[in-house]
Amino acid sequence: MTNKLTRNFDVDVLRGLSIVLMVIFHFGYDLTVFGWADYNTGKDLEWKIFRAIIVSGFLLAVGMSFYLSYYQSFHVKKWVKGFLRLALVASLLSLVTYFIHPNAWIYFGIIHFIAVAFVFSIGFVRRPNLSAVVAVVILVGWALGWLHFHWLWEWSRLNLGIPPRSVDLVRFFPWFALVLLGIFLMHHKWFGIQIPNTRLTQIFAKVGHYPMSIYLLHQPILYGLMWTVQNVFNV
Repeated sequence: MTNKLTRNFDVDVLRGLSIVLMVIFHFGYDLTVFGWADYNTGKDLEWKIFRAIIVSGFLLAVGMSFYLSYYQSFHVKKWVKGFLRLALVASLLSLVTYFIHPNAWIYFGIIHFIAVAFVFSIGFVRRPNLSAVVAVVILVGWALGWLHFHWLWEWSRLNLGIPPRSVDLVRFFPWFALVLLGIFLMHHKWFGIQIPNTRLTQIFAKVGHYPMSIYLLHQPILYGLMWTVQNVFNV
């Protein structure tokens, strides 16, 4: 989400760490798919907290990246290219998962969310203080049950064929608040914690350079390895 001129080492480390944790989470989930574990990553409290930490870190990094990319100047061609890339990947994910998981295909996963956030964030990138206010309103409204929109989901399920569950669902509320907080924190340099530049943090930062590629490839690789272990080695 950033370019070479606007990269920030701390943000890259945060993004890379979130991606590594995401791979660990999906590895844990895949163990249940192959029958090697009996916990439930969608219901067990510790796994739900783990997922919330991962999504929070990643979306904070998304907001920070938006700020770094567009606060100084807004290039329409660059923005359109970024949005279309996200929209294309999101559409392909929906199509592929529709055939793989017809009863739980991805209709609004993390990439869909980022594509929509890509649109709405532009109005906040140069208004970081407003971003913080709106983020608080979203979090409070969601906590009080005002921004759940269950009626819209129910209508979509009945009229648009949305499945009752999805293998990846990131609701716009409350998660857009994390993107807005990322914009605010980056503007005020409250995230300037100066992460030590060590071999480990350099690895995380490097991982943070390729979030899309890792997101798209890690599950097929994990599935392929586990399928091989189960079917070739009869484990």
